[in-house]
Amino acid sequence: MEKPHTHVHGCTQCGCNNPILEILKKELFSSENLDRMKPAPGQTTTQPSPQTLMISGGIIRPMIGGSTEKVEAIGIADGNVVIAGEKETVTAFMNDNYPGYQTKELTDGQTLLPGLIEPHVHIVPAAMMAEWIDVSPFNGQDLLAKYDLESIGTTINGNLPTTPGYVILGRGLDPSLMPFVSDSGVNELQTITNTVLDQINKDPMMLLSASMHTLYLNTSALQYVFKNSKYVQDHYITPDEYVKQTQGQLQESKQMTPALEVIQAQVVAMAKNMDAYLTSLFKLANSRGVTFMYDAGLNDNFETVLTSYVQGNPELVRIGGALLCADQAAADGLGTYPLPTTYKPVYYGHVKVVSDGSNQGLTGYQSAPYCCDPANNTGIFNFPEKGIPADTIPPLYDTLINTVVAGKGWPLMIHANGDQAVTFAIEAYQSALAQYRGPELRNRIEHCSLLTPDQITSMLQMGVSPSFLIGHVGYWGYAFNEVIFKDKAQMLDLCGSSLAAGMRITLHSDNEVSPLGPLRMMEQSITRIMEENTGSIEVLNAPECITPEQALIAVTYDAAWQCYADEWAGSLDTGYFADFVILEKDPLSLTTQSSQYMKMRNIPVLETWLGGAPVYVAGS
Repeated sequence: MEKPHTHVHGCTQCGCNNPILEILKKELFSSENLDRMKPAPGQTTTQPSPQTLMISGGIIRPMIGGSTEKVEAIGIADGNVVIAGEKETVTAFMNDNYPGYQTKELTDGQTLLPGLIEPHVHIVPAAMMAEWIDVSPFNGQDLLAKYDLESIGTTINGNLPTTPGYVILGRGLDPSLMPFVSDSGVNELQTITNTVLDQINKDPMMLLSASMHTLYLNTSALQYVFKNSKYVQDHYITPDEYVKQTQGQLQESKQMTPALEVIQAQVVAMAKNMDAYLTSLFKLANSRGVTFMYDAGLNDNFETVLTSYVQGNPELVRIGGALLCADQAAADGLGTYPLPTTYKPVYYGHVKVVSDGSNQGLTGYQSAPYCCDPANNTGIFNFPEKGIPADTIPPLYDTLINTVVAGKGWPLMIHANGDQAVTFAIEAYQSALAQYRGPELRNRIEHCSLLTPDQITSMLQMGVSPSFLIGHVGYWGYAFNEVIFKDKAQMLDLCGSSLAAGMRITLHSDNEVSPLGPLRMMEQSITRIMEENTGSIEVLNAPECITPEQALIAVTYDAAWQCYADEWAGSLDTGYFADFVILEKDPLSLTTQSSQYMKMRNIPVLETWLGGAPVYVAGS
């Protein structure tokens, strides 16, 4: 008999290392499916020809050296920037070196910036789930005005599968953004069980959480799994026992695998058009000004999928990422670090280690229990050891980090959300870097959600930089402040303090955990407005607000640096790729009123260019 549901190892609000992709590895990444993603023999990819062009007028901020200063004109040729500066100088240079060049004049207010960067996303998982019903709390980049069980039911019942016998599949379910439930006068998060889902639809239904680590089933889906899974029949006496013990909450591979195996034909059928889903994802990124995406959890299969895609389709974004390392064996097997000095599609810049879970999923590893149910819950740590106190770094985890950094010389990204997980990450870096002998590494802590001033100082001294999932403040800040953390929410995403100490920071979406959109991320870091509190404008820890200039650097120049892409992206310096975006309005020109900044995510993206060729033009 299985144990009742509890939070278990590895339940992270992060798209990497998730059970679905492990479970479907052989089917999804079969040779047959991979062959479908490759170009046919003799087929060539049609890439738009780069233009030879001088752009002037409007506002041009090339971000050279991280400066937000404006120039009058910029010249591009052969896919690269060839000059930027005063219009007279650029004109003379283009006349002398590129006679016959074209010109483009921006109108007043139109703004040209380097292509915006998403420094932490999960590309293949996001594309794979494209056909599942979207039951997330987002409408574009905004929270839905109404997100509760009723609205989710309306969405599901309005998009039911038409194929007979298909199980209803949904993605992105997020109980932490539903209205709070009052328990004896105390607010708690909504709990999702099989009986709750039965009220939405009684046909077999499975809804995947935003983290892809929890699968919620209604009663008929549980019964369907029991009927079709020998594993479940071997571990539970009756269907009623299976329903009673799990309550429709299946977590991690052990519990999710039997359910997904009985619908694997349906899931694999959805995933076979991966190239089309990737194209859709990249076009969405282009429409939000993105020209570079850094995947924070690559493995061999993901690399194969993405490389095959690039070989068979026009390039829409630059792609790099971190190699996922889940255990000591993977660390021991690392080869020599391939320092990226020139761009190649799907390059590796880091190793990635996921140490804990999600704060909004109540699985980020904390030094003290969460302020909400279940009682005494401090989350999870992915490298536990028996007999090691909760506040002591596990030696096996410490050894893993030492192997990657000091032993193999790879830069590292550590996923750490809870304050205890952040503490462990800092301690592990201190140990590893004390033994490291080699060139400076751009080590990172991903999400780095809960910080103290002393920890910021320690990270600065080690050269470790944070990448903040800033949606924690904008989207989930109210839930953190009111229910999940309360006073501890003041420690969340200390962007202002980090910059004041002299650190370089970046902002990321962790897509699909939050929507793609660097302009939105800029806005949330500038205002820190808790958007779920629709009754009034309320700011979470106002001293941590940063300036528009600082936010722009975080999604361009410093993002490229953090991703080892600063030799070709992040600015429009001479010799860099001509990857840029043209906006209808300058994001740095908005007033200092918070209500104005709430419109930054809505600045229209007019054009996005990659390698001197347009990949997105609004309205076309």
